[in-house]
Amino acid sequence: MTQLARFQKRIHSMIPLSEALGVELLSYDGQALLVRAPLAPNHNHQGTGFGGSVYSVAVISAWGLVELVLSDLGLAGNVVIQVGEIEHIEPVEGDFFALCRLPGGEVPDRFRKSLARHGKGRLSLIAEVYCGEPSMEPLGEPVAVFQGRFVVQDTHSRPVI
Repeated sequence: MTQLARFQKRIHSMIPLSEALGVELLSYDGQALLVRAPLAPNHNHQGTGFGGSVYSVAVISAWGLVELVLSDLGLAGNVVIQVGEIEHIEPVEGDFFALCRLPGGEVPDRFRKSLARHGKGRLSLIAEVYCGEPSMEPLGEPVAVFQGRFVVQDTHSRPVI
């Protein structure tokens, strides 16, 4: 079983809503996490994506990226969202996906140093939500953009998930 498959199983166990939303982790390359969800269980009364579902999928992509980055660093910790907001730009009219990338494509030095010195750190991330075929290089403009800050506390060494 791959790291991503093990992590998806863990997410569905720890966050039951993720399974109900139909969240599927598609790709992780050390810099970005790609997550998709079907419209069917996530639609609203107008047949478009329910705002809470779109927000949740975006948060899962960002939170998941932080968890996977910690794992890559050989660490585990308590990862929580401190603040988050989403801008809904266009209606979600079909299956959708969220793509969250590390700022500048790498773990920020300040975050890495804070984890090493204090066992905690903060990381601000942006997750973009798109409709259509999931891709690490999406075509077109996002239909929603999530911005959030995540806090990691109580870090310690652990084996890869």
